[in-house]
Amino acid sequence: MPPAPHIVSPGWRAVDLISDLHLQSGDRGTFDLWRRCLLAPAPGADALFILGDLFEVWWGDEVLDGTQAGEAAFLRECAQVLQQAVALRPVYFMHGNRDFLVGPDYLGACGVEALSDPTLFELGTQRILLSHGDALCLD
Repeated sequence: MPPAPHIVSPGWRAVDLISDLHLQSGDRGTFDLWRRCLLAPAPGADALFILGDLFEVWWGDEVLDGTQAGEAAFLRECAQVLQQAVALRPVYFMHGNRDFLVGPDYLGACGVEALSDPTLFELGTQRILLSHGDALCLD
């Protein structure tokens, strides 16, 4: 197995980590809490890492072509939140088993940087292995 990609924080003090939110258009409560979290970051958090399963299901970037109007509108709303969050601090995204089809077009439009699973992250003197974890469920 090749070594994990490596990120060294440029003087960051702290980061926010989130995963497994399973956002979906029918659950506005979770979406609203997520939006508040991203747009009012914890004091001192220099970056945000989304470690998979941000969405309950992702059919691929082509869903944004309008064929599934309700879902496309919701995903555009999520993109707006991500764009606003990126204006506050760097945002990184690692695919999970539910959103593995989130493509570079969507992430690029949001300004979010894709991460490989796993990724090695250095924060100060700490080395942290970031992973969604599903690849570890082999049995």
